[in-house]
Amino acid sequence: MSKINISIPALIVILTLFVFSDVRTFEFLNYDDNVHITLNQRVTTGLSVENARWAFTHSHDGNWYPITLLSYMATVALFGMKPGAHHMVGLIIHIMNSVLLFALFYRMTQARWRSAFVALLFAVHPMHVESVAWISERKDVLSAFFGFLAIIVYTYYAKRPSTVKYICVLLCFIFSLMSKPMLVTLPFVLLLLDFWPLGRFDMGVKRLLLEKTPLIILSIVSSVVTIQAQKAWGAVVSLEYLPLRIRLENIPVSYLRYIIKLFVPEGLAFFYPIPDVIPVWQTGVSVIVLLSISITVLVMARRLPYVFTGWFWYIVTLVPVIGFVQVGLQAMADRYTYIPYVGLFAIAAMAPPSSIFRMPYSKSIISIAAAVVVILCVARSKAQVSYWHDSVTLYEHAIEAGGDNFMAYYGLGTVLSLEGKADEAATALKKSILLRPTYAKAYTNLGMVLLFQLQRPEEAISYFYKAIELEPRSANAQNGAGAALAMLKRPRDAVAYFEKALELDPNLEEARRNLDLVRREAGQ
Repeated sequence: MSKINISIPALIVILTLFVFSDVRTFEFLNYDDNVHITLNQRVTTGLSVENARWAFTHSHDGNWYPITLLSYMATVALFGMKPGAHHMVGLIIHIMNSVLLFALFYRMTQARWRSAFVALLFAVHPMHVESVAWISERKDVLSAFFGFLAIIVYTYYAKRPSTVKYICVLLCFIFSLMSKPMLVTLPFVLLLLDFWPLGRFDMGVKRLLLEKTPLIILSIVSSVVTIQAQKAWGAVVSLEYLPLRIRLENIPVSYLRYIIKLFVPEGLAFFYPIPDVIPVWQTGVSVIVLLSISITVLVMARRLPYVFTGWFWYIVTLVPVIGFVQVGLQAMADRYTYIPYVGLFAIAAMAPPSSIFRMPYSKSIISIAAAVVVILCVARSKAQVSYWHDSVTLYEHAIEAGGDNFMAYYGLGTVLSLEGKADEAATALKKSILLRPTYAKAYTNLGMVLLFQLQRPEEAISYFYKAIELEPRSANAQNGAGAALAMLKRPRDAVAYFEKALELDPNLEEARRNLDLVRREAGQ
C-alpha cells in the first residue's frame, strides 16, 4: 500500500480520536445504559458460558442482539464496570468502521480522495455522535462493522464468485443482524452496488435477485424475530396510542428532515418527540420533494449511476426505522442515520465530474472546500459529544434544543429523584406530563417521588391511577398504587394491586415484599 493510502486511514483515526476522545471520562447514562448494562445482571457478571447461552436464547428490552450483549460481557470481563472502557470499545469499533468504509469505496471506485471524503464524513459527522458516544448504541457500530465486512467480501465475490466467498458474506451478514437488525436491507444494498459501481447489471436483474435469495431469507427471518421480540416486550406502539395517520404523515417528513440535518446539523437531541398533529403542508411538501428527487434520479440513472445508488441506499436502509412499525415515541433519531447517510456521502463525494479537475485551480478549490466541510463537522461534533457526558447534561441540552421535549423532562426528573432532589424532580416530571399527557411512565415516576420522597400519598395515588388507566399492563404503576394505598392504611385494597403487579411481572421482588407486608397487616 502506498504512503498516501496509509496516510488516509491515519487521518481518519486522528480526526475521529480528536472528536470522541473525551468519552473516556464519560459516565453510564440512565437512558437505556441501565437497562442494557448496569442493571443487567447477565452483563455485570461478565462473560461466561451460561451468560452467553442466555444472550442467544433470550430477547432483552425488545431486542434480540446476542453479539452486542456478548461484547458488553467481554468488556466487563476485561475492564470491569468502568464506563470509560465501555465508551472506548465503541469508539474503537467506530474507527474501524470508518477505515473499512474507506477501503470499501476505494476498492469499488479506485477514487482515493473521493473515498476518503466518504469515510471522513462518516467518521466525524455530528449526526453520528449518538451512535458512538452512547454506550447502549454499541448495537449500531457493531452492526455496521459486520455489514461493511459483508459488503467488502461481496466485492471480492462479485469479481470472482465462489461458494466460500458467498458463505463468508452470509456469515458476516448473520453477525450484523445479531448485533442489531438494522441492515435487513443488505440484499437490496448489494443490488444497488451491482448497478454502481460494480457494474454487474449486464448479468440480468433476475439472476442477481436469485443470487441474493439466501440473504433475503435471512432478512425475513430476522425481521420476524425482531418484531416478535418487540411485541413480547411491549415495545411496539399500538395504533390506539399512535394512530396510523400520524405514522404515515411522519415518514416523508422524517426522510426530508434527515436530509436537512445532513447539511444543517443543529438542534440535535437524544430524542425528537413525534407530534400529535403534523401540518398537512409539511407532509405535502415532503412527499413532493422526495418524489421529485426519486423520479429525477430514476430518469438520470444511466447518466449518473452513483446518484441512483447513493439516493436509494439512503431511502432503502432507513426503511426498518422510518416508522412503519413504530417502536418508541420518537419521530426520528440521529442514530438511525449511521448507515443510511453513507449513500448521501457517496453522492457528495462523487458529484464533482472528472472534467472539472482539468480547469485551472479547480482541484485546489474543491480540496479546500472538502477540507472546510470536514473541519466544520469536526468542530460541531466535538461540541455535540460533550452533551453525552452524563444524564443530567444530556437531558438539559435536549430541553435547550427545544421541541417541547417531554422525554427530556421525564429523564431529568428521574435522574433528579435518584439524586434526592425531590422537589426539582417533581417539577420536571409535571412538565413532562404537561407536554405529553398520555405518557404513563411520567405519572408512575411522579407518583413514586410524591409517595416515597415527599411523603404525599394522597396526591401520589391519583398519578398511579392515571398511569394504570393509560397503561394497564404497567407492573410498576400497579405496585406504586398498592404502596400508596398501604401508606394510606388501606392494606386490603393494596393487596389487589400488588397481586396484579406480580401477575404482570413475576420478577418484581418489591411488589412481592410489599404483598407479604400488607397481607400480614390485613390479617391474611
